[in-house]
Amino acid sequence: MPENKIARKESEVFKELEVLCQSPGYIHAIAYFCFRDNTIRYADEVKPEDVLQQFSMERLVRTEISTLIGLASKKDIDETLPSPEVMQEYISETDALLQELHHSMMPPMQEIFDPNRIGDDDFNPFNSGAVLRESIFYGGESAYHFQYRDLSEDKYRKDNAWLIENKGYSLEQAMSVVSTIQVLQNDKINDALVGLADKHPNEWTFFEAYTFSLREIADRSELDAEVSRNVIESFVSQIEKNDFTSLDDFNPINAYPIIKVKEDKYLLFQNYSLVEALYETPFFWFNSDAAYRSIAMGL
Repeated sequence: MPENKIARKESEVFKELEVLCQSPGYIHAIAYFCFRDNTIRYADEVKPEDVLQQFSMERLVRTEISTLIGLASKKDIDETLPSPEVMQEYISETDALLQELHHSMMPPMQEIFDPNRIGDDDFNPFNSGAVLRESIFYGGESAYHFQYRDLSEDKYRKDNAWLIENKGYSLEQAMSVVSTIQVLQNDKINDALVGLADKHPNEWTFFEAYTFSLREIADRSELDAEVSRNVIESFVSQIEKNDFTSLDDFNPINAYPIIKVKEDKYLLFQNYSLVEALYETPFFWFNSDAAYRSIAMGL
């Protein structure tokens, strides 16, 4: 942030970001960010420098991208592809606003390290939630992708009967659908990148790489279409217009990361969020079932 620019309140920056995220066709900008910042690009074999790009300070972290998705999801998804000029404006404005949002989260340094309290044994600036918010939001992931996936099997193994009765699928089927979505999207991202060479720049977008149909998942997983639908719909986000109005609010896209674009067409921008939801979200289903709560908690 330029030194001569007056710092704005976090709420002001967040609101401007929300308006931007609900601009026509902004969903294509999110697809670009996901490709730019979540994809390791390499030739022939992965080298250390290919992975190091994931640690660049210019890269958006998953929580930032989830914020963009959550704000965009508060309105119906507009799939209109913006012109390259508008697309670049979306990208530049987003990067600038997220940087400003980052700065707005941090309390002034004189509040963190009060020179008048140096030597005071009772003074600990890290007891303040305001000091910890920034590090929590921008902190590293809690687990690797495969750990969430594999540990879900151990965590919910004894809840299989509840899932079959209440959700219409087994734990094994849920894991199969989640894994199928990941493999399908990896293939689509590769195809989309190669396909750009045959398209005019006015047609460039990665949006379709992050979409999938019910039929694609059912065919690849070799599961019944209704079972596949039940799994997918279990993690479809339902964001109301009054939800997620500040950075401190619960962002439903984290617990339910799949967006329903139209009948039997879905959108998932971050597969990591889906395996994390597979590990975390069922706990809350069980807890909301009064008859099953004590069993799920092992009481």
